[in-house]
Formats: sequence, C-alpha cells, structure tokens
Amino acid sequence: MAQSILIIGGTGVFGKRLVRHLSRQPDLVLYVSSRSVAKAAAFIRSLPHPQAELRPVKLDTRVNLQEQLDHIQPRIVVDCSGPFQGAGYATAQAVLEAGAHFIDLADARDYLAGFAKALDATARRNGVSALTGASSTPALSTCVAKHLTDGWQRVDTIDIAITPGGKSEVGRSVIEAILSYAGKDVPLWTNGKLSKTTGWQNTKRIDVPGLGRRRVAVVETFDAEYLGPRLNVQSRVSFSAGLESGIEQRGIEALAALRKRGIIGALDALIPLLLKARRITRIPTSSSGGMLVDICGLDAGGVMTLTKWALVARQDHGPNIPILPAAAAIRKLLSGPAKPGADFAHAVLSLPDIQDEMQGYDIKTATSAVQTKQSVFDNALRPHGMKELPQ
Repeated sequence: MAQSILIIGGTGVFGKRLVRHLSRQPDLVLYVSSRSVAKAAAFIRSLPHPQAELRPVKLDTRVNLQEQLDHIQPRIVVDCSGPFQGAGYATAQAVLEAGAHFIDLADARDYLAGFAKALDATARRNGVSALTGASSTPALSTCVAKHLTDGWQRVDTIDIAITPGGKSEVGRSVIEAILSYAGKDVPLWTNGKLSKTTGWQNTKRIDVPGLGRRRVAVVETFDAEYLGPRLNVQSRVSFSAGLESGIEQRGIEALAALRKRGIIGALDALIPLLLKARRITRIPTSSSGGMLVDICGLDAGGVMTLTKWALVARQDHGPNIPILPAAAAIRKLLSGPAKPGADFAHAVLSLPDIQDEMQGYDIKTATSAVQTKQSVFDNALRPHGMKELPQ
C-alpha cells in the first residue's frame, strides 16, 4: 500500500530536492505543496520518470491548515519551508493533532531548543513522532560526532565547518536566516562551558580535501550548546560556515561587523539586493562544496587521537545534503513502529542511515584518524609527530 507524504514548501530550494529524492520510490504518494498549485504542477511535470505518484496541492500553513490536513490525510508531513528563526510550532502542532508524523529541516537555535517541550505531549497523545533538525545541522553533524567518538574516554574539541559550492541555488529563506544573526551573539562552547561569540566573525581558512582552502566564519547552530554537554566536551565546540565567493563571504562579514558596532540595524531590506547580486558574484565560483568534522580526545584505549570526517560534493549535489537526514528519517518512520513523542531527528538516526541516502549522488565521504602523545592544545596548533592509524 502506498504511503502518503506531504512536503510543505515543496517548490522551494530544499523542498524540490527532497521531492526529487523521494520520487525515485514507487511506493509513495507525494503531495507537493505550494501557495500556487500551478507552480507545484509545473515542477512535477519537470521531473523525469518519477516512480512515486506526485500530486500538486495548494497549501498555506497560515490558512485552514487543519482542514487541509484532514482532506489530504498524510502519514508523514515534512516542513521544508523555513526560515525557522523566530518560527513557532503551530504547523507542527496541527500536523500532530491530525495524527501524522512530523519532520522538519530546522537549524534555528531557539526553535530547536524549545521543540520537544512544546510538542512532546501532543505527539504522545496522538501516538505519532515529531522530529526536528533533520538537516546538515544538527542531524548530520551530531550523527558524525557520535559515530567518531563511540567508546571514547574523553572528548576535548569538536570543530565543524560547512562550505557549499558557490553556484548552488540559494533561496530567500537561506539569506534571511544568515542575516538574522549576522553581527549578533551566537552560542559557543569554550573551556568546557557555554559562552558566546559574534555571528559571521572570527574568520579562518580551512583545507577542504580536493577543494583547497576556503574561508569560514562562526555561525549560529544548536551544536555548540548541545554537543558540548552531551559529549562532555572539555574544551571547545565550534561550528563555522563559508561562502565560496570571496565577495559574498566578506560582504556578510562586513555587515556583521557594522551591526555589531551598532552602525546598522535590521538587514532584511537587503535580501532582494543580495539575491540579485548573486547572479554576478556566483559566476567565478564552482559547483563543489564540502563539510569537515575534526574531533580530538582520548579514544577507547586512552590514546590521544585526532579523527577527521570529510565530505565532498560535486556537480551541484551539495544542496541535497540538507535533505538527506529527512529522507533517512522518513525511511525509518515507514519501516516500522515509531516511538511516539518529540525529539531531535538524530535520536533515531545513525551516520550510516544518512550515508545510505547519498547513493546516486556525486557525494563522497572519508574518515581518518591519527594518534599523538601531545596535548590537545599542541595537537591543534602544531599537528606534528602523529602516527597514522590503520583504517
């Protein structure tokens, strides 16, 4: 029997990619929602040889959502709309009251922090699951960190960085999310406790295997305050991101600096201009992006170890990465009984679950580890004298 899934924001940047991904499965009925049913229908017609049944639907979550859910009767609803900065839980609440499982691609700190408290009782009462953060962060980043440190005696530092390809499509919601915290305080785990720093500042350059050096800056994620206490990180949890275009990267950094100094305020008015400017600024960039996770600490044998996980995506396949944890969560919910309640998506996922969804894309991952007798601080600053571990 075909399973019905409603994709909210089905014609947005991430919604379209999730629909394409799921359309390869013949046992699904996908309701592709948009505020314009004509737009949803046109997108469906553009998909070559879908195996799933695709149905366009006009849907506005602010108007008669409960009535529309009762009509569609989906088993799972996935919210790809964004941005989730400043968002509430009305959509998720309506989905759960309708007796459907709920998944979102949220990465906004406040939304993630309050999700379980706001929705757990409703999900349990209706016997369904509500899963948040089913995206690159915190689902993928947390699954990588758990996988790399399994059995470790101590975790000292976790450094995560994402740098997408510059030619990738960027929607309004992504720019809006970036500008919402640029120049504002964002969480940072340092010296074993929660602190704060400034969003899109504290820049550095990182080496991405196969892509070269790229510039990144600290961004707002839930990982810093979540992974710190969860893995009892003794020193630092940092999360950085970078735009391949130097003009775009330095432009956001400049806006953040001006906002930090109080010279400018809200940045929303710049969104249309920035979207138009990308037509030019993206020209010299590539369609390749990457993600790095570096973790240092004492492994299961008590040996100081630096382990690295690297992901490289080419052919503009990188923007699929944020939807793969959601796809993995859908597969989990459809494969058997789901635990009722509200939680993070990574609570029901493993790194292999997400990597299985990478099949068919030009996305490659690699893990390496080296051992050293140096302190974690020497190791971070001068990584010499290390010995390769057998893989």
